Amino acid sequence: MSDDGERTCPLCAEEMDLTDQQLKPCKCGYEICIWCWHHIIEMAEKEDTEARCPACRTPYDKDRVLKVAAANSERIIAEMYSEKKQKSQRAKTKISAEAMKHLSTVRVMQKNLVYITGLPTNLCDENILERKEYFGQYGKVLKVSISRPAGTSFQKTSNSAFGVYITYAKDEEAVRCIQAVHNFVLEGKSLRACYGTTKYCRAWLRNMTCSNPDCLYLHDIGSQEDSFTKDEIISAYTRYFLPHTFCMCDDFLTC
Repeated sequence: MSDDGERTCPLCAEEMDLTDQQLKPCKCGYEICIWCWHHIIEMAEKEDTEARCPACRTPYDKDRVLKVAAANSERIIAEMYSEKKQKSQRAKTKISAEAMKHLSTVRVMQKNLVYITGLPTNLCDENILERKEYFGQYGKVLKVSISRPAGTSFQKTSNSAFGVYITYAKDEEAVRCIQAVHNFVLEGKSLRACYGTTKYCRAWLRNMTCSNPDCLYLHDIGSQEDSFTKDEIISAYTRYFLPHTFCMCDDFLTC
C-alpha cells in the first residue's frame, strides 16, 4: 500500500489496477499483480517446480486462480455498467422534466407530412382527397386531416378555400406531392404546399406510456434543425402565407 492510499504490488511496486485486484492468488491473502503472478508461474514451469506464494509458500492452484479472477472481473464490469446506466437514466429523467415545458411549445417538421392551402371547398372531404386522382397519386396516404380555422364557421362558398394535411408513408412521396402541387392552379386558385409540423405526445412529455397505438404525435426528440417554436412558425407563416388567410394549425391529430 502506497502513502496516497493506492494499492501497489509488493514485488514490483507498481500500482495494481482493478484487474490486478481481482486476482486473489493465495488463500493467505497475499496479493500481487497479474504480471508478477504470471512471472512466478512461468519460472516454475521452466524449472519444472511448483509455483508458490512468496509469503506463505503455499503452491498456487493455477486453474482456481484464473477462474476466480475471471468471475470477479465480470462482476466488477457488470456493476460498473449498471451504475453508469442508472446515472444516465437519472440524468435523462432530470433533463426531460426540465425540458418538458419547452418541448410542449416546440413543433417539429415532418418530412412525410405535407400542408396544402388554397383548395376549393367542394373538395373538403378526406375520402375525396386521398383518392388516386388527387393526393393519392403521389404515394400511400396514411392520413388526411382538414385544417378548419378555430372559432370560425366553415362554409362552402365559391370564394372560400381550406387547408389540409396529408401524411404519406414515405418521405419521398411527400416530396413528390410538394413538387407537383406547389403553385399549381386548381379551379382558378393557386395552391401552396410545404412540409407540415407536429408536436410531442402529451403522454410522452409526462414520462407516461402513450395508450394510443395510432398516435402520430412525436415520442422521441426530433432533430434540432427541424424543430421550431410556435412563435417561429407563426412568424414564418405570416411572411409567406398571410395573403391566403390560413392558419398553420398543428393540432390536427388526436392522441
